[in-house]
Amino acid sequence: MSIVALVVTLLPILVFVVVAVVVVRASKGAPPRGGAGYDVATGSGTWFARVRQPGLHLGGWGQLRVYGGQVSYTPHGSRAPAWTSLASQLRVVRPSALETSFTAEVPQVGRVLIEPSTSKLARWRSAGWQGSDYRTTQDVVTILQGWGAHC
Repeated sequence: MSIVALVVTLLPILVFVVVAVVVVRASKGAPPRGGAGYDVATGSGTWFARVRQPGLHLGGWGQLRVYGGQVSYTPHGSRAPAWTSLASQLRVVRPSALETSFTAEVPQVGRVLIEPSTSKLARWRSAGWQGSDYRTTQDVVTILQGWGAHC
């Protein structure tokens, strides 16, 4: 096969891949870039999270961060947090053993449902991705309670 024939054959595939990457990165519903991780022992962490009002299936993705007893949520595409609070001002409801979200009363926004994850793929959970991590949710609540969040 000549090099020209190879280029002509592979060019449409390459264009498709480039366009797909650009579309996926431009998706406004995607969680923010950057890493996620946490340490229960130090009571700090960063998670990809969907925060929404209870009863609604729609909610924005962003990053939930706990550091030094302070909790903040920054929606995707925003540089500033939508809300910041001391963990001791939150009221959280510990989820059952298999739930991947928990309810929290946040002073600035009221009652919200928070679905934390260490994986960017969590946003595809509603489309059938079964990689939910209820252990992460339990750990986030434990960290918040460690900083004084009320149950």
